[in-house]
Amino acid sequence: MSVREENGKRRFASVPPRGISKDEAAEYCGCETKAAFDTWVHKGIVPGPIPGTNRWDRKAIDFALDRASNLATEADKRNPLEEWLAAQAGRRSK
Repeated sequence: MSVREENGKRRFASVPPRGISKDEAAEYCGCETKAAFDTWVHKGIVPGPIPGTNRWDRKAIDFALDRASNLATEADKRNPLEEWLAAQAGRRSK
């Protein structure tokens, strides 16, 4: 596992961070400016930062972009609460 320096901090090159900065999130999404990324967040295309932080969750961005591109399955489109409610409704109908 190699180590690299970034902004004076050591990072393991083989382990990409899950929590990424706004600049990294914008670049990851292909937005050329932070303003464009802010527009995507405002429109709900991608989620905002993890509550209480200034970091974005890479997996949450992937999930949101999959939904926006119609790549998610119907099961993927439901959130965990909806999944639980559907399971409960199925148990009651038996």
